[in-house]
Amino acid sequence: MSDSKHPERGDGLPSRTRAHRGGGRSVREGPPGRETALTKTTYRRNWVGIGNRAGTELDRFGMLLSDLGRIIGEVAILTPPFLFVLFLAPLGGPYSSVFELFLVAWPTMILVGTLLRGGWIAPPLTEVPGWVRLFPTLILLRLLYFNGTLVVAIYGGQVVANVTATIAIGLVWSLIVAAASMLLFPRVVDEWMARLT
Repeated sequence: MSDSKHPERGDGLPSRTRAHRGGGRSVREGPPGRETALTKTTYRRNWVGIGNRAGTELDRFGMLLSDLGRIIGEVAILTPPFLFVLFLAPLGGPYSSVFELFLVAWPTMILVGTLLRGGWIAPPLTEVPGWVRLFPTLILLRLLYFNGTLVVAIYGGQVVANVTATIAIGLVWSLIVAAASMLLFPRVVDEWMARLT
């Protein structure tokens, strides 16, 4: 008999699949476009080749690494349009430290996204925890949102640094903008999906 039809094995224990998935929760539970179930389970599925996925139960450190890899992939793949413009744009002012501002904003986006995906922190202004699924329309939204975040974090930080005549305040600006934008992204997605449905 298949475990999928019978959630309990002959010994009365839950099937391996249900145990690993945190009671059989699907990643698709929760609001459209959100991965809420991942915050309640130690089970992670990973891509292992074209058309193939594998899943295992991980400890907390393994979950953190798995979620970190996913968020690095999202941010790294979708921010090169801005990075290309960043290195071609004319820079000015005595405190034009665009590269340092980038080195604060980009890792902050990745760290906060990772913590949201694993459920270590909860996004504000939404009732459910978790990160965002990889729907095609949400990839387009990510492209605009992530690059817009970097524009505000880096160029805004440069303006703040030049006005206050100190790079430290510009770096704080960059950190706050990057962290706040990632914390608010799940709420933005909830609103986006509500308009599409």
